[in-house]
Amino acid sequence: MDVVVIGGPHSGVGKTLAAEIAIRSLAWRRVGAVKLTVADGERDGAHDHGGSARTVVDAAGICGRGASCGVCESVSARLPSRLIVHPGAIRKKGTDTCRLADAGAVAVAWVIALRRSAPAALENAFAYLAAAGADLVVVEGTTSLEWLRPRASVMVATDPGRRWKSVALDKLTTCDIVVNNVLPVPPGDEPAPSAFRQCESLRCRLWDPSDPGTQAYIARMRILIGPQAPALPSAAPYQTGSSAGSSPA
Repeated sequence: MDVVVIGGPHSGVGKTLAAEIAIRSLAWRRVGAVKLTVADGERDGAHDHGGSARTVVDAAGICGRGASCGVCESVSARLPSRLIVHPGAIRKKGTDTCRLADAGAVAVAWVIALRRSAPAALENAFAYLAAAGADLVVVEGTTSLEWLRPRASVMVATDPGRRWKSVALDKLTTCDIVVNNVLPVPPGDEPAPSAFRQCESLRCRLWDPSDPGTQAYIARMRILIGPQAPALPSAAPYQTGSSAGSSPA
């Protein structure tokens, strides 16, 4: 199955919007989508829970943004990953998963996982999407670049913004498309790393469909994926068990 990964250095840069555009741009394919939440990944420095939280990060998910909405805390060493596919959760208005579904994805899965369990959990999501008819998957989740070898990879960033996650900086030069998303209000005031400023990036206003940079992003995505859909693989049975169902948003 072909995979497209949409990543970014931190929240608020436009990853979900870039994923929506990719789904719509590849409408000749049967596109599934995954929202990947790594519960014990890198922390945003402005929202660090402190040393006491880091001591238990291997035992339970702790939100890197300090949002305390309960999502990351829903996984732990006892239940290291959850595959959310219930329509009530996926289609909850205002959520990223609802936006991916509204963009035209044939099916959407939300994976919440501890870091060590994320690769297997993502494969389980791929099996679910293949069973639903998808022949291509768009993954919104920067951490997946650590182990996936996607057909196309996108790094979406802003300048200025906030402190970059190390995985985003490490994988920047390996991404097929680097987007400098110009937002009306930047998500932070920290200058982007020099590596981002020096790389060949598309300067876009992803929120403006008529923007030349946005049109160039669409064109590059279509070239990378190509017009032909491969035959569907035989999908391994996916497992939901206690991990499926609704989740806090």
